[in-house]
Order: sequence, then C-alpha cells, then structure tokens
Amino acid sequence: MNIEQFIKLTDAYGAIIKHWPEIYQQQAQEVIALNLPEVNEALKQARLLDEMFSSHTLAPVERTLFDSIVASAPKADNPLVKPSFWQQWNIKSWLGVSGFIGTGLAGAVAGAFFVSIWTSGLLPDGIDGVSESSGTMAQYVDVGQEWS
Repeated sequence: MNIEQFIKLTDAYGAIIKHWPEIYQQQAQEVIALNLPEVNEALKQARLLDEMFSSHTLAPVERTLFDSIVASAPKADNPLVKPSFWQQWNIKSWLGVSGFIGTGLAGAVAGAFFVSIWTSGLLPDGIDGVSESSGTMAQYVDVGQEWS
C-alpha cells in the first residue's frame, strides 16, 4: 500500500484501523510504522472528523410529531367485514367493462343495420360485391385489376 492509497482509505474509513476492512488493516499498520509526516497528518485529520461524528447526538423526537403522523395515516378497514360486490369494483374496472360492452353493442348495431339494408331490397339485385359485373359496385371493387 502506498501513501496515496492510505490517505484515501483514511478518508473513507477513519483513523481507527480496526474499523477498516481486514484486507487493509495489516498493510495500514505497516504504513503507520513508517512514521511519515503525510501519514501522520492524514491520521490527525481523520481523528478530528471521528471525534466530531462521535460527539454528535440526536435530539429527542417530540411525542406530538409521532402522534400527528399516526393521526394522519389512513385508517385500516376492518378485516372481518367483507366489502360487498359493488364496493369491490372501482371506477377503473367499470370503465374497462363499459368500454368492452359499448364496443360490442356498437358492433351489434352496425351489423344489424347492414343486415337490415341488405335484406330490405334497397340495394340493386346485381350487387353481391364479388363479381366484376356488379354494376356500380364494380368501379370500387375491381378484383381483376393487375398490380404488377
């Protein structure tokens, strides 16, 4: 371990070598034994920081803060009372189901409308939508047109 590595580890783990990872402790002891000014200065700075951290105490928490947090928390439902079927369905469920039902109804109405026109005789007899000679419909449905 060189001096730069020792200083970085001192900044990271502090001046107490026992708090360092075990793989660095033996090497750190060897660097300290060299008694170099840079190493001594790094240890001095780390000790000051360690003392500052260890002297810090937390202020006691006021009971009113705890009580206000508990009072503002949402109330839990009684687990013994089962909600009814209608209470279990929320608005998102209703929107999804109503959209599905609405789409189905719209398709059914459109299909019924088409079948009623088709079978009412309002369309000319020659229109079946398949043959090329279907009169007016042939200009829109040209099966024989080549696209190559």
